[in-house]
Amino acid sequence: MKRFDLHSLRFHDASEVWRTLPVDVAPFVFGGLDYRVPGDAVDATLTAARVGDNLTLTLELETLVAGPCQRCLVDAEQAIAARGVEYVRHGESEGDEEDEGYVTAFQVDLERWVRDLVADALPQKFLCREDCRGLCPICGADLNADPDHAHEGA
Repeated sequence: MKRFDLHSLRFHDASEVWRTLPVDVAPFVFGGLDYRVPGDAVDATLTAARVGDNLTLTLELETLVAGPCQRCLVDAEQAIAARGVEYVRHGESEGDEEDEGYVTAFQVDLERWVRDLVADALPQKFLCREDCRGLCPICGADLNADPDHAHEGA
């Protein structure tokens, strides 16, 4: 799923409703390296709270992100959790002109919103493990596999 129509929400007598939705997440580049979520999809929970014609949308997700470690380049995974809030008035995201919202004409761009939340939730350094030693700057050897690695005269 890439987009969600807010007209499909049925509030009835409730002021809040929610849906768990499978959202497509295309692979993305972070720090010059390629990352992805398993299966290229995330189950996200969309909660809509209504006051009159205005909606407050909350999107929450938990997923793994897979990609290369930024120190040694081996495959790594990081668990992330993310949450975002969007205010909607008359079917459009509220905000200033520079901050493009995720809702236009009652359509939520879930793919873009989830991708942005996942990217914002990533740690500054995406590592295979906290104590990753990285690669030798001289020959590129994996210092995790050979902690005693050294070069003569260096």
